[in-house]
Amino acid sequence: MGKYTEKLKQYKPDRTNADDPVDSLVTARIKQRLRKLERKIDADSRHHIATDHPGIKGDGKHNDTSGIQQLLDEAKDKPNGISIYFPAGVYKLTSTLFIYEGTRMECHPKAVFNKVHHRGMLQNIKKDSTDNGYNGNGNITIIGGIWDNNGHRYLGGTCFVFGHSKNLIFRDLIIKDVSPGHGMEINSSKNVLIDGCKFIGMAPKKKKLYSEAVQLDLMKSKGVFPWKKGHFDHTPCKDVMISNCYFGPSDRLGSWGRAIGSHSATSDRWHQRIIITNNIIEGTLQWGVRAYSWEDVTITSNIFNGCGAGLSIDPNHVGEGEVDSEDIDGNQTYSSNQVKRITIQGNQFTKPGRHGSVMSITGDKHHDMLEVNVTGNTIENSAPTYSIYLAHLANSIISDNIVTGGDKGIKLVACRQVNVIGNNIKQTKATGIEAFSGNRDLTIANNAMSLVGGHGIWITGNDMTAVNNNHLTGIGGEGKVDAQGIRVTSSCERISIIGNMFSNREPGYRMTCAIHTASCTKNTLAAANNAFGIGFDFCGIVNENGNAG
Repeated sequence: MGKYTEKLKQYKPDRTNADDPVDSLVTARIKQRLRKLERKIDADSRHHIATDHPGIKGDGKHNDTSGIQQLLDEAKDKPNGISIYFPAGVYKLTSTLFIYEGTRMECHPKAVFNKVHHRGMLQNIKKDSTDNGYNGNGNITIIGGIWDNNGHRYLGGTCFVFGHSKNLIFRDLIIKDVSPGHGMEINSSKNVLIDGCKFIGMAPKKKKLYSEAVQLDLMKSKGVFPWKKGHFDHTPCKDVMISNCYFGPSDRLGSWGRAIGSHSATSDRWHQRIIITNNIIEGTLQWGVRAYSWEDVTITSNIFNGCGAGLSIDPNHVGEGEVDSEDIDGNQTYSSNQVKRITIQGNQFTKPGRHGSVMSITGDKHHDMLEVNVTGNTIENSAPTYSIYLAHLANSIISDNIVTGGDKGIKLVACRQVNVIGNNIKQTKATGIEAFSGNRDLTIANNAMSLVGGHGIWITGNDMTAVNNNHLTGIGGEGKVDAQGIRVTSSCERISIIGNMFSNREPGYRMTCAIHTASCTKNTLAAANNAFGIGFDFCGIVNENGNAG
């Protein structure tokens, strides 16, 4: 047996429940890893158990900062990197730690890193860095541990700061009680995995209510990345996956401004290939996720509960004096980055607040957002907001979503070639589906609407829109005297309204007519609509064929 055999006994997790299978599994895994580590230590001095170092005690009283830093510094002289195991204990930190290329930190679940200073906890980059692209300290893995920022006592902002990096893995760790700032700043980095982590607790500050637990950023300027003095090359993030994480309040502080997102941009730069999946996001003050100038984005199977709003997808801001629309040389472009290839699927949204729409997905007047797929999401909206707000989208599909409550179910503005198909919308205070102002080439089909307080479907100012095979039951509640199943107004042209079905059977809801077209409507076809007992109000140039009312 090696000399570290006793450490296997000394550092196994405390057992609080002998029958707990999860605790038993953790114990087994730690023992297995330590056995492997024991063999490596005997053969290769690149591997360390932290408390073997004379400057590290992990007793919560001794200042462990310099001892840990001495171990981390060894990576600078080891071309194959180093690994450090931190047993259970409390490691007192009085200044920021710096981590280098090829370092692996593995921490016992009860290893607590206790910050007692006003700066961040861990960085891979220093002020005088001349790194560029993805060529800084990378190939870094951090597993486990509780990283306590003590934000109720200490300032210092962001816990982890990584820039100009690649091949980063963060797994099964807890970052808690940041004041104020980010849990992780992932800047100018690629091939990043954040998995199974908890981000809990942020001390709010009035001017930083937008602070993300995980921020993806680009190396734009000192104002964006204050941990570096110069050499800002606008490198964005690429190939990032955030999965199986929890974002929310701690036992001491409330939740984050946002769970995941960005709030800086540069013209002709995108964060690309971002995957956010299987996370739980609770109680954020603003958006749960804000994808700002991102491209090739997948957001799937997440739970958003009690957030100020759900998610926002948008391009960089544009305008005079707006730095986010400047190019890498500081020249104002007056144009946005076109965003495309966005998938939002299978997410759940409950108890949203009033910060914004549950989903806000918008291009702008400069560029439509392209190839957006919003499908199979469930929204329970108790706030007076839009559930799904879409503007300046093209070549996109909104399908098979279940929307309950809110002011309006789905709203489209200035969209083209967008299919709104197979959605189930109920109990909205106002309109079920609303397509206003400059939409063209829309298909609104096979949707089911019930218990809608205002109109079922309202289109205005549209050109070439098909409204087909929708089922509308219980439209016009709360004493609405002029609610219509399908309402067409304001110079709509080339509208087809075919095969829709209408019913007034829900108590307390009554349509005054199934379909209303304004006198300015042109070149419109209404055919095979079934509205027995309700009737129609066709004005303008409408070709009627086989309607039953």
